[in-house]
Amino acid sequence: MRVERTLEEEVEILELPLPAVLCVTSDINAPKIPSMKAILGVGKKPVTQWKADDISWQRTEPHTELTQIHVPPQAERKHIVLESDSPEAIAEQAEHLKKALN
Repeated sequence: MRVERTLEEEVEILELPLPAVLCVTSDINAPKIPSMKAILGVGKKPVTQWKADDISWQRTEPHTELTQIHVPPQAERKHIVLESDSPEAIAEQAEHLKKALN
């Protein structure tokens, strides 16, 4: 395996025999942002549309088959309406919440 590591002023090249372990950082797949000239230039390029016959592609049988769809029953939501804002009603609502969370 040949690995290139870009440093500040040079490119380090390592050659390793397989099997090998390789660790990378999250910026390995950082996309390069195209310039405005490149973006505008793409609009002038012709687009080639391919058909299945042009590339000798043929539809094959799928490897999997959908046999059943199971949807779990939907539970009815429970609503508790607090009619009053008295300290007793708030304490009762807090007890309901504690029971629901446990």
